[in-house]
Amino acid sequence: MKKFFYLVVALYIACLGMVGCSKNTAAPVITFGDNISQTTVAAGESKEISVTVAAEGKLKEVKYYRKKVGAEEIPFGKPVTKFKNSRKYECVITLRDITQEFVLVIEATDKKGRAVTAEYTVRVEGQGSNVAAFHRNLRMGFNMLNSVGSSYSVSAGKILLLPEAKQQQSQVDFMFFMGKDNGVTIAAPADRVVTQVFNNMSYGVQTWGARNATEFVKVNLDFENASAEDIAAAMNGSKSTKVNHLKTGDTVAFKTASGQVGLVKISNIGPNSASTLNVNVRTI
Repeated sequence: MKKFFYLVVALYIACLGMVGCSKNTAAPVITFGDNISQTTVAAGESKEISVTVAAEGKLKEVKYYRKKVGAEEIPFGKPVTKFKNSRKYECVITLRDITQEFVLVIEATDKKGRAVTAEYTVRVEGQGSNVAAFHRNLRMGFNMLNSVGSSYSVSAGKILLLPEAKQQQSQVDFMFFMGKDNGVTIAAPADRVVTQVFNNMSYGVQTWGARNATEFVKVNLDFENASAEDIAAAMNGSKSTKVNHLKTGDTVAFKTASGQVGLVKISNIGPNSASTLNVNVRTI
């Protein structure tokens, strides 16, 4: 009887362990080639866009939409529901004879019903840009994480590692870091604190010849619907080359040295300076 009791207790503990160790998988992640999510082409040109969808859980469906200015989303191709690898899907989308600017929308859903979207903005040379470019769920690294970029180029729509950022320094508009005094911070390369934080001897910001002076201000604007005029009005007040002590849900307006305006919304923050954060960037 005693042995049976021990056996029951052992099985009970084992079951608790299985419950406690069950893995909570994250939603799928969509990335474009070179982490670039916008391009400008000549009228009539074609463009190939590489897409990768990674999922901790199994993928259920990947869909494509082509969204024109002032129009609803139009399905582009057939939904993909069969995968050789249910946790990773890769493809190259070819867009032919582009004559009008639009946004390509990718939607991925896993078998738990979690859906995410990513947008790739295509502009046409010689056409005034009427499209607000959205770059959603960008995964960026803080200053002590060398494997994920902390720098961002608004013009290229691209996340850059520090060595890449030095090579393309004239295009870097802001950087993220986390510090004891500043907390989570978005800052321009021209800000004095940035040269102290990103101070690698070979490619730290202090070695750059070009340091863009992007300006920022924390705002309460609607990230999805604020106009260029709303952002410009917010930038007319007190502004700085950095905004610190950011929290999840905060929105920051920016104006680059070249005059490009937009918004950054913080969607998730890691625990320390060797972790990552997720942001959404909107440019107008």
